[in-house]
Amino acid sequence: MKLFRRCRRSIKWWRIKLLLGSLVLLFIVGWLATPLPCPLFPDDYSSVVVADNGKLLRVFLDSNEQLCFPPDKRPLPKKLVESIIQYEDKRFYLHPGVDPLAVVRAFYGAVFKKGRPSGASTITMQIARLIEPKPRTLRSKIIEAYHAIKIELRFSKEEILRLYLGHAPYGGNIIGYRAASHSYYGVEPRMLTWAEAATFAVLPNDPSLANPTKNKSLLEAKRDALLQKLHRKGIIDEETLKLSLLEQIPDGRISFPFLAPHLAYRLAKNYPSREITSTIDFNLQKSMEAIAKEYSMQLADFGVNNLSILIAETKTGKVKAYIGSQDFSDSQHGGQVDGVFAPRSTGSILKPFLYALAFDEAMVLPESQIKDIPTFYGAFSPMNADKSYRGLVSVRSALVKSLNVPAVRLLYTYGIDEFYGFLKSAGMRTLFRNPGEYGLPLIIGGAEGTLWDITSMFAGMGNYGDFRGFYAVDCDSERAENRLISAGACYLTLEILRELDRPGAEFYWHQFENQRPIAWKTGTSYGNRDGWAIGVSPRWTIGVWTGNFDGASNPNLTGASCAGTLLFKVFNSLPRDDIAWFLPPVNGLDTVLICRESGYLAGPFCEDTIEALSSYEAHGTLPICPYHKKLFLDQSGKYQVCSRCWGGTDYREVTRIVYPPEVAQFLISRGQAFQALPKHNPKCPVLAESRSINFVYPQDGAFLQVPRGISGKYEKVIVRAACSTEDIELYWYLDDVFIGATDSKHSMPIDLSAGNHQLSLIDSEGFSKTIKFKVDRN
Repeated sequence: MKLFRRCRRSIKWWRIKLLLGSLVLLFIVGWLATPLPCPLFPDDYSSVVVADNGKLLRVFLDSNEQLCFPPDKRPLPKKLVESIIQYEDKRFYLHPGVDPLAVVRAFYGAVFKKGRPSGASTITMQIARLIEPKPRTLRSKIIEAYHAIKIELRFSKEEILRLYLGHAPYGGNIIGYRAASHSYYGVEPRMLTWAEAATFAVLPNDPSLANPTKNKSLLEAKRDALLQKLHRKGIIDEETLKLSLLEQIPDGRISFPFLAPHLAYRLAKNYPSREITSTIDFNLQKSMEAIAKEYSMQLADFGVNNLSILIAETKTGKVKAYIGSQDFSDSQHGGQVDGVFAPRSTGSILKPFLYALAFDEAMVLPESQIKDIPTFYGAFSPMNADKSYRGLVSVRSALVKSLNVPAVRLLYTYGIDEFYGFLKSAGMRTLFRNPGEYGLPLIIGGAEGTLWDITSMFAGMGNYGDFRGFYAVDCDSERAENRLISAGACYLTLEILRELDRPGAEFYWHQFENQRPIAWKTGTSYGNRDGWAIGVSPRWTIGVWTGNFDGASNPNLTGASCAGTLLFKVFNSLPRDDIAWFLPPVNGLDTVLICRESGYLAGPFCEDTIEALSSYEAHGTLPICPYHKKLFLDQSGKYQVCSRCWGGTDYREVTRIVYPPEVAQFLISRGQAFQALPKHNPKCPVLAESRSINFVYPQDGAFLQVPRGISGKYEKVIVRAACSTEDIELYWYLDDVFIGATDSKHSMPIDLSAGNHQLSLIDSEGFSKTIKFKVDRN
């Protein structure tokens, strides 16, 4: 008997052990058979672009056409967390992912009670269901339980709450509490009231059945029941309950802000599925978009349909407003085109940089007189916008008036390769040809640039030559110093640009009580296709482009009238600068004595001198006045003489200003009085030994026939000459009228009427050659 009882007891324990072993084995098999995906949720979220103060600028749908904000580390709103736990999982902080009491309650309800049993899903189990949605079966519940336990082992309770709140459904295509908070209430979750938090606690329970756009009454009843529970638990007081019950369920969804759409799209493309904090000032962006839309209506009356605006802080390079077009929704005129990054012909907008570089190379000073005369470089002959010439003009006036001829001549002297290299180093990324292909037209609109690049280059000048560029997101704020022009040269250039006449009523800006100086420059491309205006002050750098995205030409379109007017509308609406104007750079300027008439360093024959500023870091020495010279005249003063013809001591010394022949011609044509130079003694043997200047085409006594071109117009005749002296400038006269100058390549195209003509060449020292020929036009 004892043996029998002992055997029964052994068999019983063996069964218990077998059962326990089987359960453990079953658990292990289930554990191994239900791996968690890694990552739990795909990295596929809405790209969210916000302003510098955190306000939304634009939100993009994810690849599934859903609104789901990317995860962040913001503190979870306490009201929402408390509401969620009380509604979904009141023992959330106690269980390991599966709540045994809730499972027993659900089982008891399913077996002994009629109707729908209560759920046993915890918040962690709901995360498991969100990761891999499945039919609500016993098998699915078991898998969710395994996943929930694994999630609890891997993540903290706060992280689990973040996973749930960030991926819970809130009706329609809204996923996550942040997307829901902005979609239904237009606020960040931290600003939710108790009623709003309770609404978001009950909404994920069955968002397709009850949401703010469908069956609001059921949603409100569930919310009110939760508010009553929060009151019974002592979480909210009586007054909060009453006020919360009075709050209305939202009528529907709120549209997200739609600001800086072009920049937002660009940032979303570069930083997908992220929340991107831009440098944009929300209020400034909003006001600039209103100004752009209003001003575009005025431009439309003149056939100009598009514009772009860029505003940045000069010192930091932070972009504060970005207007890609006049109106993103203007599909008729390409409103979705981003004009800030559209390459357009630069017109004259690059000239200030060339002059600043010339200051650094000690080539000129702002007061230096440079030539403004008809000039030919092979077939290329630059012309000023007003189709006139001035003979001599100061650098200051040439830049203020944006004259083309002096700029081209200066670029020829400075070097195309060197200027091209500067533009690339300063951030101009649209130069896709080599320097030789651009040639001298590079300085007058022969290249394309973007509003972003060129505006940032002006900011570089405002930073005294540090061309670090702009940035629109904080992660791009680290930029290495890029100093390309000296502080002194930048300051001298900014002082000149300050003098430009402003358009409209702004012409009298200096008479206003609250003066706001700004250094600014305009540019108009060939054919009036692009109008530029860029301005820089100690605080702000503003870039404006106006035109038509389709490249249509318009005679009404100029940089000054269209873009310049808008520039000052923008500038006058910005907060005032802390510093009114740029301060002279410390140790950046030097004082030099210059000739008042020529603007170059005073030479030994310059009698009227003044002081001027130059760049302290200029390379080399400034040229000495080239115009004041000592002459030797005979006693009558009628002829110049030299050691070969002055006859011993029969001469006297005089100091005169000697203009080049082409400059003298312009002074005469404009009626300006000046003291003409006496001719050299005709008996001097030096004249007989004159250097060789020969005409290659035409020859003396030639008979030319001028043909018509394809268009029916008479073609120009290319005249050519050769000189025995290299790199000397030759001045051309047709029938005693100055027609231009050439340097090294002595050829130019000229219009010839029918009849007899005389063509003369004079070099810079007065030696000449003349031929005569006849022209026939068929």
